[in-house]
Amino acid sequence: MNLNGFNKLVQKDRVTGFEKFAYGCGEISTNIVFTIATSLLVMFYTDVAHVSAAVIGMIIAISQVFNGVSDIAAGFIIDRTRSKYGRARVWMLRMSVPYAIAAVLLITVPQIGAMAQAIYIFITYNLMLTVVYTLFQLPFATTMTYMTRDQNERAKINIIRMAMSPIGNILVTLLFTRILDMMPGGGMDSQKNWIILTAIYAVGAAALMLFCFATVRERVVVKDEMGGEQIPLKKALPALFKNKYFIMLFLFFVFFAMYQTFAGTMATYYCKWIVGDTKIIGNVNTACFGITIVATLLLGKVMHLTSKRNWCIVGALFIIAGSLVLLVNPTSIAVVTFGGLLRGIGMTPILGMIFTMIADAIEYGQWKTGLRTAGAIQSAATSGQKFGQGIGSALIGFIMEANQYNGDLGTQSAQALHTISNLFIYGVTILGVIMIILLLFYHLDKEYPTIMKELLEREAQIDLKKKAEN
Repeated sequence: MNLNGFNKLVQKDRVTGFEKFAYGCGEISTNIVFTIATSLLVMFYTDVAHVSAAVIGMIIAISQVFNGVSDIAAGFIIDRTRSKYGRARVWMLRMSVPYAIAAVLLITVPQIGAMAQAIYIFITYNLMLTVVYTLFQLPFATTMTYMTRDQNERAKINIIRMAMSPIGNILVTLLFTRILDMMPGGGMDSQKNWIILTAIYAVGAAALMLFCFATVRERVVVKDEMGGEQIPLKKALPALFKNKYFIMLFLFFVFFAMYQTFAGTMATYYCKWIVGDTKIIGNVNTACFGITIVATLLLGKVMHLTSKRNWCIVGALFIIAGSLVLLVNPTSIAVVTFGGLLRGIGMTPILGMIFTMIADAIEYGQWKTGLRTAGAIQSAATSGQKFGQGIGSALIGFIMEANQYNGDLGTQSAQALHTISNLFIYGVTILGVIMIILLLFYHLDKEYPTIMKELLEREAQIDLKKKAEN
């Protein structure tokens, strides 16, 4: 079977526009709590719950060791799942309510002894991000690989998904702190207000995922050497690590998530202590993420001009430019907002292409090993995000603690302020450079047509063998 034959075969697997929209709503759902965790949680712990930044850094660093491993484990769980709702989609139903509950527990830090408080944070942080979020977000992301195998359809699904993705971030970064400020009883400094508002956001996020579950469908029938049966771990694990693009994309996601954590967390500190106005954080993040809504839709019109890898490199260059432009006038609201705009433009091709690259790596893995481990390979994204988020948050906590930052003080030392500025500008720049270096080793875009041709020929042989046996 050639590629033209394959394209005719998948015509019946076209995904409707409404289904693509519903899938995008699932993306909004996953981003709401993720944004709270990456952009606001560290500040909540240090400035509202009054926990040492070093303690938070250590908790997050230790947690991410478990967190990243749990994603790979969850990937294998998905690959071994069989239900009337499919392999991955069923987990959207199973985890929506636990997702909302765990998000609220994350913020409900009791005012008790320092050690007991640290233990509570460790337990709830891991409950949310190591267990619940992993079995919530990873199956959602994997579902796309079962909706269709048509590259064009996948690209359209992902474009709509990524165009809607910033909405979750904007709902948090633009509105969350503003709503807190308007709430009675202490505004942003009141933990009760944080709990109430987080609960509202969490319930809304769970409802969006349930809508996604009710609307999307799995269509892909697995035709690998296992014949769709459960893959034993002793076969699945070696197959996973024989996939060089899984490893490469995992590393890329580590540093991309570190960038998101540095940019998100340090933007809050930067606006508060360098610019002197916490309210503009919404403007900065709206510029960053709002532009991606329009830019992602435009990307769909020009994505054919070069490879997915090259688009991601262009994105990283914009991220670097958005950081270095702050050197022009570090305290200017206009310049800081413009920097956010450039970073948002940079994130557009990365988010628009990287998840399709993961889907390509799934096909590569099946071609390379004869086994289709979609969930495990998809964990390259989520496990990489978790490791990156943890490493980024830990570095921020340790570096700021070492440089005299104290969230209980009304003013910060010159050293602490200098550190905040350097992390927000040069820290993000360095991460952008590392992302470019990793992408230079990615060559699957060129190899993909040949790989798919051979893979489809194998699957045709499997079909013929089954017919002969019957």
